[in-house]
This record gives sequence, structure tokens and C-alpha cells, in this order.
Amino acid sequence: MKILMSKDFQNQGSSLEKNYSPEAVELRWGIDFFKETGIHTANSETVTKGDRESFTVLMPPPNVTGSLTIGHVLNHTIQDIFIRYHRMMGKESLWLPGTDHAGIATQTVVEKQLRKEKLTRYDLGREKFIEKVWAWREEYGNLILKQLAKLGDSADWRRNLFTMDDRANRAVQNAFIRLYQDGLIYKGKRIINWCPVSQTALSDEEVEMRTQRDPLAFVRYFIDDSQDGAFIPVATVRPETMLGDVAVAVNPNDERYQKFLGKFVIEPITKRRIPIIADDYVEIDFGTGALKITPAHDPNDYQVGLRHQLPVIIAIDKHAKVVNGFEPYSGLDRFEARKKILADLEQAGYLIKVEDYEHNVGYSERAGVVVEPFLSEQWFVTMKPLSNPALAAVETGIVKFYPERWKNTYKYWMENVQDWCISRQLWWGHRIPAFYSPDGSLAVAGTKEEAFHQLKAKQPNLTIEQVRQEDDVLDTWFSSWLWPLTTLGWEKPGDDNDDFKAFYPTSTLVTAPDIIFFWVARMIIAGLYFRATEEERKAYFLTENAHHRNENDENFQSFLRRCIPFENVYFTSIIRDQQGRKLSKSIGNSPDPLMVMEKYGTDALRFTVMYLAPLGQDVRIEVNLQTKDMPQVEQGRNFCTKIWNAARFLQMNKAEIYNPLEAFEMEYKALTLENVVPENLPERWIFSTLNSMLKSYHLSVEQLRVNELVKSLYDFIWRDYCDWYLEMLKVNLYSAKDEAEKKRAISKAMFVFDALLRALHPVMPFISEEIWQGLVKREKDEYLNQAVVFHANPNLIEPETEEEMEFLKAIVSNIRSTRAVLGVPPSLEANVLINTHDEKGLKRLTHIGPLIMKLAKVSLEIGNSLLKPKASASSVVMGCDIHIKLEGILDFEKEKARLEKEIHKTEGYIRQIETKLSNAGFVERAPKEIIETEQKKLSDAKETMIKLQENLASLA
Repeated sequence: MKILMSKDFQNQGSSLEKNYSPEAVELRWGIDFFKETGIHTANSETVTKGDRESFTVLMPPPNVTGSLTIGHVLNHTIQDIFIRYHRMMGKESLWLPGTDHAGIATQTVVEKQLRKEKLTRYDLGREKFIEKVWAWREEYGNLILKQLAKLGDSADWRRNLFTMDDRANRAVQNAFIRLYQDGLIYKGKRIINWCPVSQTALSDEEVEMRTQRDPLAFVRYFIDDSQDGAFIPVATVRPETMLGDVAVAVNPNDERYQKFLGKFVIEPITKRRIPIIADDYVEIDFGTGALKITPAHDPNDYQVGLRHQLPVIIAIDKHAKVVNGFEPYSGLDRFEARKKILADLEQAGYLIKVEDYEHNVGYSERAGVVVEPFLSEQWFVTMKPLSNPALAAVETGIVKFYPERWKNTYKYWMENVQDWCISRQLWWGHRIPAFYSPDGSLAVAGTKEEAFHQLKAKQPNLTIEQVRQEDDVLDTWFSSWLWPLTTLGWEKPGDDNDDFKAFYPTSTLVTAPDIIFFWVARMIIAGLYFRATEEERKAYFLTENAHHRNENDENFQSFLRRCIPFENVYFTSIIRDQQGRKLSKSIGNSPDPLMVMEKYGTDALRFTVMYLAPLGQDVRIEVNLQTKDMPQVEQGRNFCTKIWNAARFLQMNKAEIYNPLEAFEMEYKALTLENVVPENLPERWIFSTLNSMLKSYHLSVEQLRVNELVKSLYDFIWRDYCDWYLEMLKVNLYSAKDEAEKKRAISKAMFVFDALLRALHPVMPFISEEIWQGLVKREKDEYLNQAVVFHANPNLIEPETEEEMEFLKAIVSNIRSTRAVLGVPPSLEANVLINTHDEKGLKRLTHIGPLIMKLAKVSLEIGNSLLKPKASASSVVMGCDIHIKLEGILDFEKEKARLEKEIHKTEGYIRQIETKLSNAGFVERAPKEIIETEQKKLSDAKETMIKLQENLASLA
């Protein structure tokens, strides 16, 4: 098949192929073509000069190790809809793209490759290893961007930023230095998440919580010097940490243990004598009401230890093995030690009992091993003073959340914020700009030379060779929280440029709700802090009595509006399978979007995920686990085919009616929603419904209800335009009194089609561009991508006309349905009587009667006192009695037999569904959606049964 390229296709005003080929269309109108045209690039000058408003979308940077997922499809389609819409509405629209270096994930991938060569990163050394990672990134790291381009992302790709690019690296360094100088970064010992495989601290986001069952051991801690063998029972799921116990804690109000306060117990394994302490942290009703305190291996225990000035004993090392000095357990893996300690406790008589205990356990997302709470010296950001203005920005509505309920989650996180561990024991990432002299003195600076001069001022004999940089790198999120700034060229506090003046704050962020704290909150913090003036930083962040929560302070409100990184945050749905499980490659329930796009087309996939995803609700998709396919995308492909066939019908009629075509183009291009004159009921109706749809369409964008936008488009295009209007257009074209009437009719039909293609383009960019280019011969560099989505003309909205058409559609649908049930061939003209009971109904029926006859292929008798004929199929629609005469068009005995057979079959089907729904086991186990589907099947079957029985009775 020869594939025309975009410019050739555009210039010829080509007719459409018989069958829709997504592959050819996507090749023709893919991102590579629009990169060449520069249509998706944004120019700050048009905004700063006041010629245009701006609209900016910030792309969440995908990991360079990542590949396209259905989650990406949903997220990026929403972003693309917003950016294309506002571009078409005349705004200078900027979609800022980029990728994240994904520290631990990328290092893990490269280290895995090295292991195949029987090497480690230590064999290469830091510098050579980093070179290896860069080489990997150049070869494989941009795969995700190519896949996003295939999805149709209309981002400004020339601005693509990688979080390890020099500009981004300088921004990260300067942000660290500013926070350190302001006293908000410190180095200290804390309990952190530790991955014993990757040998690094982990953020909470890099820890995956899994539910599992483990043995819960109840252990006797005997009271020291007790004469009667008294003990305190303690329950633990991690017996190996008993080696580091330094106390047993009870609630001060727990009467059971009051007599033991101030005494000591003997730790059962080490025989260490440890105190019994009182602390409100202990819950009386939880477990035994007594807790073992192990400050080195539990963050809560660590806090208890600080309050009571307890010693810290490390029992498990960074490799998750028991440290030296705890023989016979030293050197054992933590889980091996757990088994041995349990056995030893039982043998020595300390074990009361062991129960199965179901609980959530943290696993390293990348390494897949249990995370170890580990006492380690790390770098931290003091978050409390930074969080208060960011909380105010959301609570006052300056930053809006969609759905709004996520404000509660955000508020909880921000009011309970903990200091942020920002150091990682990796080599790939932004190296912490901290430097040390041999005596341990510290300097924080952008370069080794700058640090050397700082340190030399205190140590005159110091040489630059003696200066050593911090080995750790920064948490990946430390570069991500600067994303709204770095993508616009920011490198240091005080930076400003034309892009910032034009595009900051950005307009809309689309992201997943599970990173509301790890990314969304931190970006708001970073935007406020680093865009603030020196005076604002002191007033709202660094002063002890900062008035950061005074909502009536106009200066504070002005500061928030100027410095927030985005105005709206759209939280996407979570995509699940039919069983309610999140899509996951490890589970095997995640389709390959590239394969789905290849099978059905990109537009079909984009449409389907948006059709299925209401704002704020999880999405259930059907997955074929054998093929990893998404059968629901069939709906999107059928929609494409419907639109394609409608376009071909219009083109063929245009070519037949107009000769030469130039006359059509003149009439067609002269039409607007302000000057169009609908001449008959179908035209008045389609222009009314078009404008009603456009009104709700623009409102849906304004309210960020993209799913509603897509559904209103689908209903209008499929049902109103294709199923009804084009059918009525055929009637009008056939019965037109002259060629001029035909031309006016086809021009207006094409105009409505143009309007719906414009509205459709943000959702389905490929097919809409292809068809729009073929409607008429376009000017050079004239693209739907830049055309305007029409605004509704309220003068064309006629509720009474829409009501009248709903009446007509209901009657025609009923007649067609009854004919189908009775087996009356479509080619046979049936005689129909419609009896109405009021003058309004009679007047309306008289008006629409000619259309009913042509659409339903019937002869029609209308009245308000007509009697039901013998041998007729009857029904009631919107207060009208409809009687279809059957005599002469049906073999009654044959039709009775057919109906009786259908009734018998339907009765069996109803019993089958009722049996399933009466099965308590099925109802309890099946997902809600499956139950609702079965209930809908039962309801439909019962309606069919009523219809069959009525029609059988009509033959009696």
C-alpha cells in the first residue's frame, strides 16, 4: 500500500481510502512531522508582549528505565487533551517534557549488566561506572520518549530536559547550597529505610508494602531478682532484633504493670539487664501491652530511646546480617537468625506461644527484598518550616485539586511532615555538594575549588588534593521537586527569564495520587521557597513567628499566587483489572500498550482509556491474560470506523452534488455558527444538539472533567450525527426539490462534521487530522492542530426541537425494534396506526409524520381516536399507542412457532442468570462490576420476554 506523506496528502485534498488504516494515518500525522513544522513549540514573546494568554502543562518525567504502560496512556492522553484544546483556543500552549534519571533503578540495571561480565561497580571505579551508565542511557534511556511520541504527545520536544543534564545539575546543587545556608539541611543519625541489596537508603515511595503472614512470638522477659518467676510477656515479629533491646516499655496507666515500673528485666537472648520504662507511646489494648525497645532498628523505638536517654545497640548490619559480638548468631542472615533464635527461645523455656500474624511489610521496589529499618548517618531537609506556606496554598484554593477530596490527604501529610532523608548511597545521581578536609571539617559549595578556599581559611596548610567530596548522591526526588523550575531554565534563586514571565506558574499538573506527598507537595514547597524573594523567605519560612497562615495578609496571598508552581492538579484514576488488582507486570495482568496500539490504533486506545476513566474513580479494564490484550479497545476502533464511514459518505455525496468542487469550498468555508440558517427539522435539531454538546464540552474542560467531555462527544457523533442525522440527510437529499437545496444540505452537514472533528481532535488527533485535511483542499501549513474549537451559539439551541426529535427517535426505534422481533423484513412497507390522546401530540405527529414514514419504512395513519386493528403488534411510546398491522406481511402460524421458541429460550436464559445471582458464594466473591453486569443482563432479558409475550399475544 502506498502511503501518502502529510504534505502530499494535504495539498491534494485527497479522498479517503475505503477502509480506515490507523498505521498509515499515524505515520502521516505523527509527532515527527509536527516536529518539522514547529507547531508544538511555544514562544514566550507572544505572551510577554500581551498578544496571547499562556497555558502550560508540566509532564511528570518518566524514568529513563521505563517503558509505556496503560497508566502512561491515561496520564499523557489527559495532558495532551488539555494542551491541544488550549492550543486550538488560541493560547500560547507549552507542554514541558523530560525524563528522570531514576537513580536506584538505573544503577540497578547497569549493575545487572556488569554482573553478566562478572564485574561490580567497584571493579570499574566511580568515574568509569558513571561513564558506563551514561552510555547505557544514550543507547536505551530514551525508549520511553519514542513510545510517548507514538502515543501522540504534542509536547515542545525541543525543550526536553533530562534531570542529569548540566543545567538541571547546577540547579540541584544551588538548591542544596541555599537550603544549607538557610539552616534547613543537616547531617545526622536517624532510622531510615535501608535496602540491603542496593546498599542505599530508600524513600518511602521506593518501598512497596506487601501483606504477608509471619510468626508472631510471645516471649517471657523475666523480672530481675524476682523470687516468684514473674515476667512481662512481649510479642515480636522480629526476634532477631531482641539482640539490640535496651528496655521494655509499658503504658504508665496500665494497671497490670504498675508494680514493675522502675525495675529491670533480663533480655532472654543476651541476658542483658534492661529497665522497664513508662511511655504513652505504648497502647494498652494492643498485643500484650508491653513493647521491647530497640532504638537502632525501629523508628518509633528510636524516638522512645531519645525521650528516655536509652543507649543504642546495633544488632543488624547494612547487609542485613547479625553483627559481630552476638555469637552464635553473628554473621547469620537476619531471617536465618530469626529461625535460630526462635528455636533457642523455645528450648530455654522463654517462648510462650507462636501465632500466625498478618501484617504489611516494606519491600525494596527495585531489589524485591524486605527493607531494613537502619540507623544511619544521612543528610536531611528540615521540612516543617517549609511545609506551612505550601499547606496554605492548597487550603486557600490558590492551588486547586481535582478531585477536591485529595486536599484531606495533602493536609494530613503536611501537618504530620517528617524531615526528609535526601542522601542515597549510590553513584548514579546528583552528588551531594559537600566536601571534607582530613580532620572532618565540612564545606558546602558548588565546586571542589570553592570548598577548598572555604576550608583553607581555617586550615592554612590544607592542599586541594586533601579535599574529599561526599560519596553519597541526592534522592531522585530532590531533582524532581525542582521540575517546574528547571524545565523553564531556572538554576539558582533569583533567576528569571522570559519563559518564567510567560509560563510560570504552570497551568495544570496531571499526576497519580500516590505521589501527592513525594512529588506534588514537594514541588509546591520548592516553587514557593526558591521563587520567594529574600524578604519573603525570611518572613514566611525562616522567622520563628512567620505569619505564613494569615489568610487575610494580601502580601502573603500575592506571594503564594506568584510563586506556586501550578494552579491546578488533576489526579488520575488508578487502573485495575476486573478483579480489582492494580495493573502490574509482576502479576501478569498489564497489557502492552504498544501491542494494543498496533492492533487497534492509537486513537482507539486513547479514546477508550478516557471513556472508561471518570475523574476521581478507579478504572476497571478487561485484560486477556493470554494475549495481554484489551478487548474494550474494540469500542474505540469501532468508533474510528464509524467516523471514517461518515466522512466517506459525505465526501461521496459532495463529489456527486458539486461540480466543480470549488463552488462547494466557497459555500462551505463561508459558513459559521453565527450565519448558518437551518431549514428543516433535522437541520434545526442537529445544530441545536451540536451547540448543546459544545456548551457542555467547553464546560467539561473548564471543570477538568475530561471523561464527561469524551462521553458527550461519543454520544453526539455516534448516535445523533451518524445514526440519525445522516439517515435523515439521505432522506432530504433524495427528496430535495432542486440541486440548490441538495448543495445547502450537504454543505451544512459537512460544516457540522468539521465542528465535531475540531472538538474530537484533542482526544483522537490522528484520525481527526486526516479526515479534516480531506474535507476540502487546505492551504499550505493549515492544520486542524491549530484550528479553533467552535464555541456554542446559544441562539441555535432549541430545547423544543430537541424534545420533538427525541419523540420521533423513540417512535421510529420502537417500530424498528418491533419489526425486528417479529421478523418483518426491512424491505416490506408495514401499515402503522399511531393513536395520541391530546391535541399537542396530534400536532407534533402530523409535523414529523413524513420523517417517521421514511425512516421506519411504513405507511402511517395518525389520529386521537383510532381503534387497535386485529392482528397487530402494539406498544406505547411517550403516551402514544402504536399499532403495526401484521395481516398480509406475516405467516401467523410460522411466526407464533418462532416466538414460542424464542420465549422458551429466553426463559432458560433468565433462569440461568437468576441461579447465578442467587448463589451467595458468587455474589460474595465477584467484583461489583461483574454483579452489576449480570443484573443488567437479567433486566434486559426480562424486557425482551415482555416484548415477545406481547407480540405473541397480538397474533392470537
